[in-house]
Amino acid sequence: MLDPENATWGQVWEQLTLLFWVYADNLGPAFSPPNVLATLMLCFVLWLIWQPGVGFIAWAFPARVYRNRSFWLDAKLFLLNWFIGMFISLSYAAIATATAVGVGSALGLAPPLPEERSPVLSALVIFLVADLVLYIYHRFNHDKPLLWVFHALHHSAEEMSPMTAFRHHPFYSMAIGLISPIVIGIVQGIALALFFGNFDVALLAGTNLFLAVLNLATNNLKHSHIRLRYPPWLEHVLISPAQHQVHHSIDPRHFNRNYGDTLAVWDWMFGTLYITRPGEEIRFGLGDAAGLPLPQRHPDLGAALIEPVGRASGLLSRKVRNDKKDVQRLE
Repeated sequence: MLDPENATWGQVWEQLTLLFWVYADNLGPAFSPPNVLATLMLCFVLWLIWQPGVGFIAWAFPARVYRNRSFWLDAKLFLLNWFIGMFISLSYAAIATATAVGVGSALGLAPPLPEERSPVLSALVIFLVADLVLYIYHRFNHDKPLLWVFHALHHSAEEMSPMTAFRHHPFYSMAIGLISPIVIGIVQGIALALFFGNFDVALLAGTNLFLAVLNLATNNLKHSHIRLRYPPWLEHVLISPAQHQVHHSIDPRHFNRNYGDTLAVWDWMFGTLYITRPGEEIRFGLGDAAGLPLPQRHPDLGAALIEPVGRASGLLSRKVRNDKKDVQRLE
């Protein structure tokens, strides 16, 4: 554990390398043996309770999902993004922590005295700030056309499996791995200044490390065909797997809903919350305004990598042309 009164960047880095080795050794925390085992145990319990009328293997790993071309594209993008993630897996925890400490230092904050520490309250503030920034970042990916062309690859999956969590364009993976932690760190540093007037490097590093692992570890059922709902009151607080599956739906009722990463309270506060209903059928993929499925834009790995770049280039070209027209009108 770091000594917050004598912490150095070398000590911070040493503590955070734990995330890299967890990621590198086990294909990421989401597919680490303990997490896979925990997911399978939860699925087995749900199978016993729900009694779907088919064997456990057929229910948990249906052929329509795992023999679908959408799954195999997910698998290819998973391997590609895992390789990229090997080099940026530290970024969320390390960059967010370093940025928060830098902001705190610039604001003249000091490490807390032992009797002044409130680790539970401090960790809660750090967690809330990070989760709110992720909500805003996710919403931006839907609202901003230039961001959406890359994020649409994730939503183009026509069947959901745990590997769909990694169905991202490399540009998206690098952006969320390098940009969002800086924003999170800045806001965390300011929040600590406003609420506590001090910072604890060890607490920052530990909480951000926990959030990085939690974000990956909770994706297995969120990106699956298993519709696990929470009671309505709990779905106002936490995002259930079924709520995130609704986020991937092509039904217009579900558009622009449930952006939350861990907490549903942000969706509740900002009017984007959708509470799931029993027996609700969900179709995945990209749909038009009427809810009709659009043609698959990403049938293979080549299209998945090239199509978003081409659409982004087209958007930028149109923007440049429009900007030139505006200048000419002003002249």
